[in-house]
Amino acid sequence: MDNHERGIERKFGRPDTPLPDWDGSFGGDPKRLPRVVQKLMAKRRLTPEEKAEMLWRLYELDQADRVRTNQRVGALLLLMLMLTGVAIWLYLHPQPWIAERLLAIVDPTYEPR
Repeated sequence: MDNHERGIERKFGRPDTPLPDWDGSFGGDPKRLPRVVQKLMAKRRLTPEEKAEMLWRLYELDQADRVRTNQRVGALLLLMLMLTGVAIWLYLHPQPWIAERLLAIVDPTYEPR
């Protein structure tokens, strides 16, 4: 691997993306993929250094995906907790206008007092 592929010394004008900048997607143009991925797609042998760099990049992408997933799960749990809290508060402190509105939606013949 040369310095451009490692992301140390970028050579402008080269169509391939340096491996550290690769986001793991294909994008449709195989010439834009890192050289290591191009070699994999062509079913050519990788050097041990290329294998290590590729595995490390895939590990980094996996860790970033796990962090995003954990953040989404945390946000979802927080939203559910807030909705549950509002539902409990409304149960303990019933608002007559809410009950009347719900009854009017369910039963069109309902007349509020």
